[in-house]
Amino acid sequence: MKKAIFLATMLGVFFIGTAPILAQEKPQKAAKEKAEGEKAPALYDYEPGYLAAEAARRAEIERIRLLIDSMDIPASRRFKLIRDLYKSKESKRLNKVLLTKTQFEDNKMKKNPD
Repeated sequence: MKKAIFLATMLGVFFIGTAPILAQEKPQKAAKEKAEGEKAPALYDYEPGYLAAEAARRAEIERIRLLIDSMDIPASRRFKLIRDLYKSKESKRLNKVLLTKTQFEDNKMKKNPD
């Protein structure tokens, strides 16, 4: 008798434990179906070049990040520069470093035209 009560209790706990798992799947399926049926966000109607502008911004960030990574500077300063890069387009610290890097490359090219 004790084994039957223990087994029934364990089965009850098991089914109660699986109920929240099954409950989470149903809203996700409904949300996916609803998302597939919706049209594009309204932002694209008012600003058609948004995706192109974002892609250009990401490419610029990647280019500048490669420049920062190629510099021989401490890791803490590199982290600050990368944080400034993602945080805002205009930063005194970032502009100073990029201007220095560009001037250095220009001077190098003037000395060695090959």
